[in-house]
Amino acid sequence: MNEKIISITLFQLLLIVFAAKLLFPTAGHTQAGERYDGPIIDMHLHAHTVASYGPEPIPMCTAEEPVIYLGLDPQIPMTLDRVTAPCANPVWSSATDEELLRETLTTLERHNIVLAVTGGPLDEVTRWHEAAPERIIPAISFLTGRASGAQAGGVEGLRNLFLDGRFELFAEVGAQYEGLAPNDPSLDPFYALAEELDIPVGMHLGEGPPGAAYNLYPNYRAALGRPLLLEDVLIRYPKLRIYVMHAGWPLIEEMMAILYSHPQVYVDIAGENWGHPRKEFHRYLQRLVESGFGQRILFGTDQMVWPGTIEVAIESIQSADFLTTGQKQDIFYNNAARFLRLSDDEIAKHHEM
Repeated sequence: MNEKIISITLFQLLLIVFAAKLLFPTAGHTQAGERYDGPIIDMHLHAHTVASYGPEPIPMCTAEEPVIYLGLDPQIPMTLDRVTAPCANPVWSSATDEELLRETLTTLERHNIVLAVTGGPLDEVTRWHEAAPERIIPAISFLTGRASGAQAGGVEGLRNLFLDGRFELFAEVGAQYEGLAPNDPSLDPFYALAEELDIPVGMHLGEGPPGAAYNLYPNYRAALGRPLLLEDVLIRYPKLRIYVMHAGWPLIEEMMAILYSHPQVYVDIAGENWGHPRKEFHRYLQRLVESGFGQRILFGTDQMVWPGTIEVAIESIQSADFLTTGQKQDIFYNNAARFLRLSDDEIAKHHEM
């Protein structure tokens, strides 16, 4: 009699648990393919001038189109019009700096991108931050060929700017563009400052624009973007809050070795989500997620002068049928909120928007 009662009780319990899973699925186990409709944090936006990328308007091929950066491929002329663009549906750059700012902010608002870490020359970053102080998180770029630490007075200049509230992150640090590996001794003072003041660091590793070494970035070398070159830095500065931009593409094995061995490291997936064929991006992302690093992946757009790439970047995550809605939420928002150490009040506010 007692065994029968226990058996029925367990059966009923199983039914209750099963029904609960159907009625109240957890965030991590929602049906794959569902779209995420909550707030988004962009960890990799740029405040650059349109003219710094060449004669406008500038077409950009995205997603399933060929990977082409006009003006950086020696075989493609700088000036192409809408008829001779090398892909069927290019995204076009904004016509002026004012339009670039307005179109970018409008796109961020439309897609509920509540925060955007925005790097670039300090004067441009300041202009963008002043235009949308609640949305734009000012960052400072250096060693990218477009802005450098020297312009800010070196390490002490950066310290003063940070203490004055002029920026909140080093992003991006483009040592690779200047022919420097991430473990070059000349960068130690910057890492030491970031660790001392708890300044988050976005480090460019992996890809550069196709043909970069032959045009805008003569010191760029693909070999200097190896994620394993970052390991000595992590050991010397264990409290460094750092994320690897572009997730070290295409060096997935090295990137996973770093993520596995150094749990403080995050990655962003900016640029790959619109600058590569969609299947290649999904292969890379799926490998990271299925290897157990889904809570260390940050969404970013790497938007420069093409506001239309923001929508392509978002869709690259929404269309990933191997991701659950909970995993999309982690990538779009939760992971960045944790990395940036947002308060409970800030997070609640974002989910009310």
